[in-house]
Amino acid sequence: MKKHVRRWMLVAAVAAGAAAAILSGPTRHNSAVAAPAQVAVASADQLATVEQLKAEAFRALRIGEFAKVGELLDKARGISKDDATLEKMAGWTKEFETQRQGFASERQKQYEKAVEDVKKLQAAGKTVYVPDAAARAFLLAPDKKAFRAEGWVDELIKGAITHAEEYEKKEQWLKALRLYSDLGSLEPAQPVWKERLKTVTRRVRLLALYTPETLKEIQQAESKEREAADEILKPTTQPATKPAKPEAEDNFKIDWKETLRGIRMDMLWDALVDARNNYYRDTNYKALAMGGLNGLRVLVTTQGLDKAFPKLGEEAKREAFLNLLNERIAANKDATVANEQLVLRDTLARIKAENLRTIGLPEEVLVSEFADGAFAELDPFTSMIWPNDLEEFRKSTQGEFFGVGIQIQNDDDGSLKVVSPLEDTPAFKAGIKAGDIITHINGKNAKGISTNQAVRTITGPKGTVVNLTVRSPDGVSKDYAIKRDVIKVISIKGYTHLPGGGWDYYIDADTKIAYIRLTNFTAETSKELDAAVAKLSESGAKGVILDLRYNPGGLLTAATEVCDKFLTDGVIVSTRPDRETGNPHTVARAKKDADESHLPLVVLVNQYSASASEIVSGALKDQKRATIVGERTFGKGSVQMLFPLTDRSALLKLTTSHYYLPAGKCIHREENSTDWGVEPDLTVEMTPEQMRAAINARQEHDVLRDGAAPATKPAVATDKNLLSSDPQLSAAVLLLRLELADAKAKT
Repeated sequence: MKKHVRRWMLVAAVAAGAAAAILSGPTRHNSAVAAPAQVAVASADQLATVEQLKAEAFRALRIGEFAKVGELLDKARGISKDDATLEKMAGWTKEFETQRQGFASERQKQYEKAVEDVKKLQAAGKTVYVPDAAARAFLLAPDKKAFRAEGWVDELIKGAITHAEEYEKKEQWLKALRLYSDLGSLEPAQPVWKERLKTVTRRVRLLALYTPETLKEIQQAESKEREAADEILKPTTQPATKPAKPEAEDNFKIDWKETLRGIRMDMLWDALVDARNNYYRDTNYKALAMGGLNGLRVLVTTQGLDKAFPKLGEEAKREAFLNLLNERIAANKDATVANEQLVLRDTLARIKAENLRTIGLPEEVLVSEFADGAFAELDPFTSMIWPNDLEEFRKSTQGEFFGVGIQIQNDDDGSLKVVSPLEDTPAFKAGIKAGDIITHINGKNAKGISTNQAVRTITGPKGTVVNLTVRSPDGVSKDYAIKRDVIKVISIKGYTHLPGGGWDYYIDADTKIAYIRLTNFTAETSKELDAAVAKLSESGAKGVILDLRYNPGGLLTAATEVCDKFLTDGVIVSTRPDRETGNPHTVARAKKDADESHLPLVVLVNQYSASASEIVSGALKDQKRATIVGERTFGKGSVQMLFPLTDRSALLKLTTSHYYLPAGKCIHREENSTDWGVEPDLTVEMTPEQMRAAINARQEHDVLRDGAAPATKPAVATDKNLLSSDPQLSAAVLLLRLELADAKAKT
């Protein structure tokens, strides 16, 4: 079946019309509202048993021909009158079809609005924002190739290229970044936009790290222009004046010296050697040297960094250092296999000496930026984990850390908001609740602090105390002195967080369909999944939806253990490099266990499901153990190993192999590739607005509320709100409902 047939972007009327044409055959002149029994007997060719019609309906459902499903079930009802099971199945299908038509109509409206926004911005001369709207329209377009081929789009892209190059020459990095990002969206197969975006992004990152005040000034100017563009698209009668800013307080500041603390040149050399010897495909010191030298060139030529490093503002010293970079670029370019390692060693020594003589960058800055440029030449997933990053990295993979136990996010106004406390943690026991605002951390104003900064400050050694000032939604502020303790990062979640703690896993209690969301893959994931599945077995679950959307991955072993829970035998995943590096090839196989789950399974994925999520969804699809619903996954099919450096105070995270699914496919998205990731069996696309609405509804179910409330599920209206906001989840529920109802009818 062609890909466009599986997509559901067609408006409902077209889809329904196509299905009617397929079904009516020789009797097309008959009324479209004829009773199913009349249609069934209209011709001998259309006579079919109920079971055959249901089988056809299931096949249509799995390829996204939703309108056809309803018609086939109606025909079956016409043959088998008063069949309660068929009545239920037809009712569920009609409910979903009504919802699907609403989503399709909404998508078309959003597409038309994006095209209209392009025209409005063009008329107002807001050239830097026009490609934004065009990129939104491209994302929503029913036929992306046809959209790109339109004349006005071609002219728009030519203009965007001209403006982006002008902004880059004028060092207006944020505007250039915006345009190169949009060009990459509109022409995803053009590698030049990715390269230019990479360079501009590096400049913005440098400003953010070393001179955040400079970047803030640029952002404020950009914000005013953005507001003017927004006013064109969403005019308002509200006054433009804003409330006065509060008096200055002791705020949090990013200190690059702390961020780069402990970085040394010997760590860099060890990392370069490990990369040369263990990278999954052939690489050489020459490529690493060129990347590192270009990284330093970007650093030295980014205007505004002289506020952090004053000697960069002295033209003679800056030019002298740039001359050395040019000389070393030429030397490394001419290096041979026999001497490239010596040339690189000499390069690092000369850079270090010339830096001391001229621009005087701290060694940790010189090393960090050379490393960043060098490893960017390999792939986006190879990077250094410097001493200051080690603790955060270990938290993300080990599944526990020391803190107080709250999920936080930045509110629209920059406030630090508590999304939810975690069960049985110091914060939960202290009385901090969802919706509270953390106004101060250890006496410092938390307004505008990033979530990463907040996490670094709130977490700390076990038994130590952090002081939080918290304002409740009713405006009452309270100080909490909370002792840090071990916090378990739970990767398995259910459908609804019950008041006082625990999860209700059932998304449909009547049909016993359960829902498990896996947020990341940690060392504890397998044990958590075992506990959840055991609970479902005890309560009589009939089917499971495993939600891997937005899951960025994690430990490879955790992914194979999750697969093994649902598979009895066969290959799960294999890994191998493109060259022989001495690192062994691996093959993970499922084994038969007493506690395996044999429940019918639907797996949800989207474009943000990556790495370990793709291993799980791909293996379960290839082994025909689950139906995959959603959108094509991210395409991160590379495996990274950790190489300890020098005194083990830093790590190199290096890509050493790619993984291959049971059917032999490597799902990694290479440069300019058109085939990557795990393709769903049933494709159900969502617009960005639909994603936001579904996430907001999901968060309401995840909130851990006061235990004083009855420990029951939310009202039915809340459940329906989540399903009505999430077409992918609704499609998964429909699949299992029909499958379970059919199986029950046969027993």
